[in-house]
Amino acid sequence: MDVKLMLSVFIPSSERCVSRCRYLLSFVLINIIFSILVGVLLNLSFVMLAILFTILLHYLVINLNCQRFRDSGFEYIKFYVWGTLVIYIASFVIMVAEDFACDGFGMPLFLIWYFATFSLLLLPPPNSNSLNK
Repeated sequence: MDVKLMLSVFIPSSERCVSRCRYLLSFVLINIIFSILVGVLLNLSFVMLAILFTILLHYLVINLNCQRFRDSGFEYIKFYVWGTLVIYIASFVIMVAEDFACDGFGMPLFLIWYFATFSLLLLPPPNSNSLNK
């Protein structure tokens, strides 16, 4: 498998600058909509659809974070993508090994990465070069 092809999936898809406010609103809205959607799908016993929508949620969050990194002047977005994928896979493997126990190490590892990235991306202002696009 070509690594560039795999990483190209996570290339920021929008040329618009993602400001702090837009990032905050988009992140919260995406998470609320997908949480409700996955909850409804699980109540209706559509487990495979719930898994697919969870994967779509994480794709959208990674893409949104990549846009925010780009607009903040961060040039090595592929390191964020690789790090995130490693954390997600490691968290999932640990959760499977712990029989999906919420008090295990996998869930906190995932949540710390998820919300630490979100919190850190709220801090930097948009790069002035990205505003001129």
